[in-house]
Amino acid sequence: MKINRNAPCPCGSGRKYKHCCLRKSETASPRKKLIAVLAWLTVAGITLFGIVNIIERARNLDDPSGGSRVWSEEHQHWH
Repeated sequence: MKINRNAPCPCGSGRKYKHCCLRKSETASPRKKLIAVLAWLTVAGITLFGIVNIIERARNLDDPSGGSRVWSEEHQHWH
């Protein structure tokens, strides 16, 4: 027999079933777990890429050419 979500929990806690034992009885399928892991990895990868990009931009702030030219100490300008 299926227990209604809003019914009192059969464990005797006095709470509604949806706030007590329903969570324990619902287990994620392997497919849902895989999707969750892939989503987390995607978000983590995008975040890491963004952080690396920000760091690279910060390193190149002193070079206005974006890395295609070099500073000449002798002439005191970019070549």
